[in-house]
Amino acid sequence: MVHSHEKLAIYPSNIAVIGGGRWSRVFIEILCDLIPPTTNLSVHTPHNAVAMSAWVLEKGFDQHIQVSSDFPQLLAGKSNAVIVVNAARDHEKAIEWALSCGASVLVEKPITLNFSASQRLADLAYSQNTYFAPAHVFLFARYIENFSKFIAENKNIQSIRIKWMDPESESRYGEAKSYDPGLTIFADWLPHVISILGTLTNCETIKNERLQLSRGGAHLDIKLMLGDIPCAIQLVRNGSCRQRLIEVTTEHKMLTLDFSNEPGTISSGSTVFSADPNWDDKVKPVSRMLQSFLQGAASGFHDKRLDIAIGLRASDIIEKISSLYYSTLYLWLIEQLSVAQGSDDRDLQYALREILHADDPHSEILMDQRIDSFYCHIKENIDSSLSADQLIEHPVEFINEILKQGKLSSYY
Repeated sequence: MVHSHEKLAIYPSNIAVIGGGRWSRVFIEILCDLIPPTTNLSVHTPHNAVAMSAWVLEKGFDQHIQVSSDFPQLLAGKSNAVIVVNAARDHEKAIEWALSCGASVLVEKPITLNFSASQRLADLAYSQNTYFAPAHVFLFARYIENFSKFIAENKNIQSIRIKWMDPESESRYGEAKSYDPGLTIFADWLPHVISILGTLTNCETIKNERLQLSRGGAHLDIKLMLGDIPCAIQLVRNGSCRQRLIEVTTEHKMLTLDFSNEPGTISSGSTVFSADPNWDDKVKPVSRMLQSFLQGAASGFHDKRLDIAIGLRASDIIEKISSLYYSTLYLWLIEQLSVAQGSDDRDLQYALREILHADDPHSEILMDQRIDSFYCHIKENIDSSLSADQLIEHPVEFINEILKQGKLSSYY
């Protein structure tokens, strides 16, 4: 374990990371360089403990990190911090357990899958005077800070446009990047977008205006109003390239931040300059965020960028978009199923995989088999005019009923 002791900082006695995926491994490597030898570090993953143990051994961390499939044993009388970085569907259970134990909690976005659960956990943390923080990593990126200052100097924002795209295959932090197929693109990325928007404007009210869906939900165009400022957000999975672009139109000019490749560039007219000239020499955003959280957990002085209200704001917007999204998605399914020749259509597969994975993420049946069976089952129902009318009028309830029938008949 290598440590950098550039600062004398106070850290919790015990740090537990809950999660066994790529992002968990990124956090663990950074923690191993950040925390002092006196801090205990453990990793907990019910579904990937064997592979995580092998990775810890390969990295040479085995003398310092304990891996288990159970929740950690937190020591009474010690300062404890829990970093929740497992699948979003499992956040609620892990957060509630950690808060109930009195541990400080940092949770990867989104906080939970619905606003009421997120608010309930925030209330629990408040009632216990326990530190509960959302991991909005871009608030610790100097290129976002620099762009926000640049925007403030120009003032009078007329409109904002954001383009956020991931390619079909991509390597990040030395590993192949993948997404949770059961997590909608807006639940996955809007926490980033909403937190960044909060640095660009002082607007407290965000209203959802419109949502357009294509490619089975892999491409969304969302229109929001930030007070009286229109904001167009384009989210794309399995796109042609990696894209992170923010365009802000002010009264006199357009200002652009392109951080597709960090730290990116800021453009003002024909002038283009680095968004963070000190990128190579300074601590990176994830390290800054983890250090701030851990020091806050140990000292009680909390960074405002880790305020749970930021995460709740994103969670509220996600929930408001959710009902419109599913109604739009299922109406899209009607059109697609009327022309599709089979379940191998790429966009159709994306939509069905999202629905099925969200419904039963741990099914032992192969996903391709589930998709084929679900496709046949829903196709049969749609061929009935009565069922088709029901789908149009009550699309969410209709799809849920199909899923229920499928389980009862063991069709997948």
